[in-house]
Amino acid sequence: MQSPTHGVDAEFLVRRLLHLLDPCRPCLYSVSRRRRLARHPIDSLDDLVGWTAPSCWTAAALVAPATAVGPDGTNDIGLLHLVTRGGLSISGRRHEERVDLLSDGTGPIDDLCRRIVGLDTPPPDGPVRGFLDTLWLDRVLGMALDRPLGSRGPTLRQVLALRPDGLDWSDLRRRCATGSLVIPGIRPTDAGWFDDGSFARWAARLMPDPSEALADLAQLLEEPSLVALTRGLGWAS
Repeated sequence: MQSPTHGVDAEFLVRRLLHLLDPCRPCLYSVSRRRRLARHPIDSLDDLVGWTAPSCWTAAALVAPATAVGPDGTNDIGLLHLVTRGGLSISGRRHEERVDLLSDGTGPIDDLCRRIVGLDTPPPDGPVRGFLDTLWLDRVLGMALDRPLGSRGPTLRQVLALRPDGLDWSDLRRRCATGSLVIPGIRPTDAGWFDDGSFARWAARLMPDPSEALADLAQLLEEPSLVALTRGLGWAS
């Protein structure tokens, strides 16, 4: 059976979905056979993590209101990303009555749509080392912020103990799925639902900016702890 989002049908479906845009909140649309649509309002992208579509869905589409900023000011627009079970990926944008088809989307939204319909996602975008360093910073910052006001810490020993093991993305995801490794914002069931690529991109978006985290820690750590941290990160001058 030919996909309902092939060729001309793809443009028709994108236009139809964008004209159904809810101006107040994002929605997930299911596309079933004969292009039947069902609307599923959501409050945030996090609501979709861990959810798998029934087998009758031939595609999943995320449609959301957005604001475009240009030289002449701001405009209300609608954005769409659709993925079929056959792996076709389409993005669209609506401004007033004009609908433009965009290039294939990538990133967390494409990952969500792919995992919802049971497809694999592209492999991780980069090496795991940068993420592990940022996770280390986040752990140290969390401990430092939990200390009584006016005190400095963690200690050198605590900083070193908080450093994550050297793992690859697959091992990192498996440990998170079993609960032996905690990544803030990702539940064990979520890690089991993601594949390696989607897990890597989703986990990375939850981490703080490493430069900002280190700047905060420079005010919270004693010098030996800060030196050990920056040397471990390879940021020492």
